[in-house]
Amino acid sequence: LKCGSTSNLARNQTAQHICTFDIMPRVTSFFIFASWMTEASGMCLDSEPDAQVSLLQHGQRFALTQTASGIGREAYYWSSRGGGPATSSSVSYVAPSNFSGGPSWVWQNEFKEQVRHSPLIDADKNIFVSTTTRLRKFTPNGDIVWTWHAAPNAKMTAAPALHNGLIYVVHTDGVTRIPTVVAIDMQSGIVHWNRTYEHIEQGGDAESVKVFNNTIIFGAMTNKFDDEHSGGTDTVIAASAADGTMLWQYAADAIMWNFSPSTPGDGSILFSGSCGTVFRISSEGDLIWKAGPSSNPDHPFCTMAGGALGPNGVFYSMYSVNSSSNNNKLAAYNVTDGALLWSKHLPYHALQYPAVGHLGAQGPLVVAVPLGDGLSADPMAGAAKLARAGGALRNMVLVVDAATGQTMWQSEERPWPHAMAAGEFDEHNVTDGAMCLPDPQGIPVISGDGTIYTSSSHHGDLRALRDADGDGTISQWEISVFKTGKCFLNSPSLAPGMLVAAPCWGPMYVFKE
Repeated sequence: LKCGSTSNLARNQTAQHICTFDIMPRVTSFFIFASWMTEASGMCLDSEPDAQVSLLQHGQRFALTQTASGIGREAYYWSSRGGGPATSSSVSYVAPSNFSGGPSWVWQNEFKEQVRHSPLIDADKNIFVSTTTRLRKFTPNGDIVWTWHAAPNAKMTAAPALHNGLIYVVHTDGVTRIPTVVAIDMQSGIVHWNRTYEHIEQGGDAESVKVFNNTIIFGAMTNKFDDEHSGGTDTVIAASAADGTMLWQYAADAIMWNFSPSTPGDGSILFSGSCGTVFRISSEGDLIWKAGPSSNPDHPFCTMAGGALGPNGVFYSMYSVNSSSNNNKLAAYNVTDGALLWSKHLPYHALQYPAVGHLGAQGPLVVAVPLGDGLSADPMAGAAKLARAGGALRNMVLVVDAATGQTMWQSEERPWPHAMAAGEFDEHNVTDGAMCLPDPQGIPVISGDGTIYTSSSHHGDLRALRDADGDGTISQWEISVFKTGKCFLNSPSLAPGMLVAAPCWGPMYVFKE
């Protein structure tokens, strides 16, 4: 145990002191003692004046929750889409980044189900993977603990979330699209409660459930837009995490695709519409501010992109001006008042959410921007798309400075000479649908040593990238690739010394140090 003052105050003055101690391999948590009246010695850690850090206990494990700086991470390593409540897709710990030895174990997905979302990882490194109809819990070594089946004819298209010993899933009946929230015990797989919301519907895109401050947040659609993409989210639903009681709903004048909100830790949420409108909603469901371009009510859908919250109090939004435009942008907004800090034109199609994190403990804060060509479900439309792309689809990740938007480096994966994603023509579970039809790639993930992981929805390559020599270029020796041969619909998930990757139709691969 080491303690150090965050200030140079004289002895007996009120100050904040931080004690650090190791609680898991390669993970250090922090414990703030306010009003410690004696000066301590040891390792001093810098702390922002308004930072609030607390320890949460989960069984025999602890983890960090930091609210004031914009990060909200629960006592789980990967609790929801984008890693946690901030939806930043970045973590402070380090995971395997050399894939040459292959995975430690594999779940073969014997029923050939559709895995739409990133697996979740709890504090003991148990893994929860959701398909369209089933939810499974695995031990860190690959043993199945339990399997939960959704109701007959029900489908789970939204990503689940871990919170306070429960995993929350949303399923619809597949016909009326009326959603039901189910709270399942993480240890036993037994349902604690379920609640159906008869007056709303949920789209079939790959949105996410978020749970924080004992509140469930998920998306719904009210069909107020007459548009071919009106199946996305246009209304935000808040419900009690204790029993599912509806708390409030907020109808936005925009369509959110793959709705995945962020929270700065005060109960409010931020999210971005597909055409770039950014909202901050209070914990009571009131609009705090709205910024960015307004949606066209006649054509409210522009792209499948969205936003993510950084630890610097800035929300980053990716969007396109309209669905047929090459005018793709990344914009940075102050969380407090919605002021535009900077905006950057993107060199390729913005069709996914960004990641925000540090390139290593002492590295710069960056935004990892996924760019690429969308896939097609129609052979004729796909042929035309391939022709426009020069005979092959492209995917890349652009890394920019989070403070200025200045480009730092870019890495492009190998081209894909097909309009359909890898694995779409393989044998599938018919219950889960005929196609995955993913975005061009999963959300990038930034790990604690500055490695950026990308997951291709074209050919299914999982890549680990790190500018080890700092020359602003990703050389071949700075890339590790694992070829799954199956498209990804979302990102890999990380825990200390562990990476879990689950392609849409393929096996789930677990890499461990």
